[in-house]
Amino acid sequence: MQSIVEQLLARRVVGILRLPQSDMALRALEVAIEHGLRAVEVTMTTPNALEVLREARRRWDGHALVGAGTIMDAVTAQEVIDAGAQFVVSPVLDEGMVETALSRQVLPVPGVFSPTEIYRAWSMGAPVVKVFPAVTLGAAFFREVKAPLPQIPLMAVGGLNAHNAAEYLHAGADMVGVGGALFPKTAILAGEFEGVAQTAEALATLAHLHIERS
Repeated sequence: MQSIVEQLLARRVVGILRLPQSDMALRALEVAIEHGLRAVEVTMTTPNALEVLREARRRWDGHALVGAGTIMDAVTAQEVIDAGAQFVVSPVLDEGMVETALSRQVLPVPGVFSPTEIYRAWSMGAPVVKVFPAVTLGAAFFREVKAPLPQIPLMAVGGLNAHNAAEYLHAGADMVGVGGALFPKTAILAGEFEGVAQTAEALATLAHLHIERS
């Protein structure tokens, strides 16, 4: 698990796939990975998400990290881990999800909103904590909370895109998750992937520049 933690933090950006139809999901992931993204998350709100997750792991094993998102409980955590998820993400802090992932030596990334929840998630054993929705709190939140809690890696998620993600990384977020801005539903369902390619390239460049400056 520690290796996945280190790789995920080094890659800085996770692409979050959430689509109302699954037939374009693998193509969207393929385009993002081809254009530089090295960590992706398949959310369980996507139809046939487990099948998408299994196939994504098969196709990009060793090339990109593949995780599962919107994991709300221990049962779902077990299912996605069995399907091959390398990390498990939630918008909330669910003890069962965290415990299940840790018991299987898979990285849990629970979602929180306050400093108290951040510390509680960390105390439960989560190596990385997701702050959601990040845009509601603003980039300054990460700067302020990192002062007393510098040891806790934070992932900023919610409302981020290729334009504002840098602000959160510079403010103290250790990594960012980008969803709708990377995988626009309307365009993808229409078979248009140019936006995915352009945004993936921009995010990959951002991650690389941030690593160089760190």
